[in-house]
Amino acid sequence: MSKSIAEHSNSFSIFWLKKHDYLNKDYSSRYGGITWTYGLSENKSSISFRVNRDDWGTSYERVYINLIYTHTNHGTGEKSDMDYKVEMTTTPCRYGGVRYWFTCPLTKNGVYCGRRVGVLYSIGKWFGCRYCGEIAYEAQMSGGKYRWNGVSIPDIEKAEGEVKRYYYRGKPTRKHRRLIRLNEKFENSFLMMGARFGKFKI
Repeated sequence: MSKSIAEHSNSFSIFWLKKHDYLNKDYSSRYGGITWTYGLSENKSSISFRVNRDDWGTSYERVYINLIYTHTNHGTGEKSDMDYKVEMTTTPCRYGGVRYWFTCPLTKNGVYCGRRVGVLYSIGKWFGCRYCGEIAYEAQMSGGKYRWNGVSIPDIEKAEGEVKRYYYRGKPTRKHRRLIRLNEKFENSFLMMGARFGKFKI
C-alpha cells in the first residue's frame, strides 16, 4: 500500500491551536474552524472544532477537542456528519508550563493507538496520527535527504532508535525529550510552509 504524503494531507496541529490562542486557560469552551485550499484548483474543505477545558486550573483539569465536519465518500458521494472527541494531554516544559498533545483516537488492526502527537491528519472519515494513516513526509519519500528547520528524517529515526525508556517516575526521559523536540521542530516547519502557500486558513 502506497503511503500518503503529509504535506498534501489535511491536518491541524497543537502549534496552530496555540498560535491562534485556543489553548489559553481563561475559558472553558472555545469554537473555531479551519479551511484548506488545494493548489491551483482552489477547491476547499473545512472543519469546525470546539476546544473544551473541564475543571481548568485544578488538578482534575481535562482538555479535549470536538471535531465537527461532513465527510464525503468520493466513490459513492455518500455524506456522513462527523462529531467526535479527541482527548488532549500535557507534559511539563523544561522552563515551566506545559506542552499540549493530541491523543490519537484511532484503532488499527483491533488495537487502540493512543499515541501522543502534535499533529492530526485526515485519514478516511477520521482524524488521527500519521502512523495510523501510514502517512510519510515528502522528505522520507525522497530518501530523507532534506532538512527542515535543521532537522532531517534520519535525525528523527536515529533519535527514535535511541529511546529505550520513554518515562521515568512519570516524566519523559532525556532521550524522549530530545525526540519530542526534533519532532516538534520538523512538524512546525512543514505546517508553517503550508501556511505560507495559503493551504491553511482560519
